[in-house]
Amino acid sequence: MKTSFLDYYKLILEKVSFDSGLLAKEYQKAVKALRPDEVEEFQQWLENSNLQLKLMPNRSNKR
Repeated sequence: MKTSFLDYYKLILEKVSFDSGLLAKEYQKAVKALRPDEVEEFQQWLENSNLQLKLMPNRSNKR
């Protein structure tokens, strides 16, 4: 069974979600590697998961 790049990056983001820095790095790699139509689907998937919130910077730590 073949796995698409989209499915591959979804899996990677789920596995590295414990570390927000690593999550952001893998997210950027995914956006660069995926086709535009896949990026749109990827963004929708993020919106439906809790991972998008982990990608947002923590504003409470800023001075």
